[in-house]
Amino acid sequence: MVKAIFFDMGGVLIDLYLDRCADAFYNVAGLKQIRSILDPWHQRGFLNDAENGTLDYDGYMKECLSLCKPGTTVETILYCQRQFFSEPSPKSINCVRRLSGEYELFLLSNNNAVSMSVLRPLFEEAGLPLDSSFKKLFLSYEMHLLKPSEAIYLKAIEESGHAPGEILFVDDSQANLDAAAKLGINTVLYSTGDDLGALLDAALARLAR
Repeated sequence: MVKAIFFDMGGVLIDLYLDRCADAFYNVAGLKQIRSILDPWHQRGFLNDAENGTLDYDGYMKECLSLCKPGTTVETILYCQRQFFSEPSPKSINCVRRLSGEYELFLLSNNNAVSMSVLRPLFEEAGLPLDSSFKKLFLSYEMHLLKPSEAIYLKAIEESGHAPGEILFVDDSQANLDAAAKLGINTVLYSTGDDLGALLDAALARLAR
């Protein structure tokens, strides 16, 4: 019986605009290497270092600015980072609110400190403050672990207080889901444009049989 739901962030609770973000970094900040390091699921270069926690907020900014054109500011970097994200979907927000009355909800996301400084206000303004809407945020840069490593799932299972079979994990990466499923976690793949609420309702109904 499912008692907890783990949500991925980017690509599930909020859409990602990789091309828009890459264009902003390239044209506005002059970061010519951006398309070789930016990825929807698994970043490379200094972005990967930021997601695994090797680079903190200040380290990210220092490294990023060193690759940008002269005169680029922290404010410019934050503007470019913001271009990666859509507005939070009202349907997704309503889905989280509704399910919070029946299940313990957690966030499990490959993320970095700079993106979270953008995302927290976005979700706050949309009526879903992240830190109070989820029992715990499992964020890669804080855990120094990345999906799809086994270690991040084991840590999240342990800290959630739930057995793997009591957890449903929704993510937009099949590789991330496959790694979780090997540990006994129930999984469901989200694709852009899916109705998140309907997708989870169907999965929960199936698992309740």
